[in-house]
Amino acid sequence: MNKVVFAFVCVAILQIASALECFSCKGPTCETETKTWDKKTCGTSGVSLPANAQHACLKLSYKDRTTQKMMVERGCTIANLKDGKLSHNCQNAGDQPVCPVCQTDLCNSAKSISFSFVALCGVVLAIAAPKLM
Repeated sequence: MNKVVFAFVCVAILQIASALECFSCKGPTCETETKTWDKKTCGTSGVSLPANAQHACLKLSYKDRTTQKMMVERGCTIANLKDGKLSHNCQNAGDQPVCPVCQTDLCNSAKSISFSFVALCGVVLAIAAPKLM
């Protein structure tokens, strides 16, 4: 029993000690061409952050003022922490900037498809109903 507890403690410490990994890329192909994305470890410079800031992954989307094309950048950033929520000021990035930040490894990837609980129940019922009747 003690070995199991020790193993859980070791795993927890290893996860705490590991640094945040984010995807990194810049340019018009950064939106969809995942093969151009690099992985970057954030927060390895050893610089201490203020109490209201934390390392985070960023996906910045904006319209380039010169070319008028949509641009995407992914990478590490320092995000502001206010009321338990992370935010990043991206107003100087270009026109129509959007810059969500997150704090799990490689969380600044492409949009994920979410499937609601109600939709899942509907699919299960659609499959099970003919078999029950």
